[in-house]
Amino acid sequence: MKITAKKLKDARFDNFHTEVDGRWDYEEFVDGRHPDWFRDWISFDCLLADDHRSTIWCGLTSFAGDIFYAYDRQSDCFRSLNFREVGDRYDAKFHRSLLFDADGLIWAATALLHDIDRYFDAPGGALVRFDPATEELRIVTRPIPHVYIQSIAMDNQRGIIYGMTFTPERLFRYNVADGRVTDLGPIGSGLEMAQGETIVVDRTGACWGTWGLTRAWLSRPGPDAVRLWRYHPDRGRIEFFKHGLPRVDGSRGTAKLDGAHVGPDGAIYMGTVEGLLCRVDPETAEVRPIGKPCPARRMAGLASGPDGKLYGTAGSEGTVILFRYDPAKNELTPLGRVVDAKTGECAWHIHDLAVTGDGTIYAAENDVPYRSGYLWEITDVL
Repeated sequence: MKITAKKLKDARFDNFHTEVDGRWDYEEFVDGRHPDWFRDWISFDCLLADDHRSTIWCGLTSFAGDIFYAYDRQSDCFRSLNFREVGDRYDAKFHRSLLFDADGLIWAATALLHDIDRYFDAPGGALVRFDPATEELRIVTRPIPHVYIQSIAMDNQRGIIYGMTFTPERLFRYNVADGRVTDLGPIGSGLEMAQGETIVVDRTGACWGTWGLTRAWLSRPGPDAVRLWRYHPDRGRIEFFKHGLPRVDGSRGTAKLDGAHVGPDGAIYMGTVEGLLCRVDPETAEVRPIGKPCPARRMAGLASGPDGKLYGTAGSEGTVILFRYDPAKNELTPLGRVVDAKTGECAWHIHDLAVTGDGTIYAAENDVPYRSGYLWEITDVL
């Protein structure tokens, strides 16, 4: 593999453990008390490959609100798409929310960095439409007042966008044709964050994610509290399953969902926060564990390659590996650590992947505590 860190910003921070971790307050980051963090601390949270334009569309986290960029593969340059001209000050990131619709338009949604003390000041997450041909960017609607959007997924056949919110945790649908928003209900109990990083829509049009239960008399919901849900528009309501994703050690209970992706074979692949790759049958909801390719935790980035195989990243805190899974052969293969060979810089954590038609993998790095996040380019894999 050839791995290169593409640097939109390259600021370094030495005060995370002394001033930020367990201490930071939203107001301090936006009122000028930490200008370097406000200006230069960014995460690459979601990616969308556009082979027609040789572009990787990038959704960022930024206290400054400059959260939408284009990376031109030919010129090797980043370009801001000036989201701040249309966004609100509380639109702090595109979390896992960049997708193409059937007409080739790009949809995104805004997530938050502020806490609930700003609930009534912040207008709510926006559904954003971007025309890559004209680069017209506009906010279409804010589906649920004051509530922000962590992830969106689209049923292109029916023209439905699904959104998963935080906080609180709810699921909504947006009909593109008439602009109708339907609040489909809660997916979290409030005792813990039940959702994973993203939701997905399978080939039948069903949307999938995880929900969290509560139990009376107990201060904690229990080891099996995070479970699968499915929503299909033909059924009209969320199906709450009583099972979830298995734990790595096989003990009783369920593991929290990290990343999810509809694979090249039509199955749903889910990675857990423990770093276990699982296959979910979209017809039966049966879950089969595949394997753990890295000793470290986390598995957020998953994507299909043009070779019919699934690619993913596992690990965190500077130990991140790229892996490949071949559904036809049921083979899980670790491919190596994500490290820039020229600089020795290691990827901290990968949040999303995008694979181009020529087999180049782009990885979105987020939540780095000591520097700006990078866009990682990985070649010579497929």
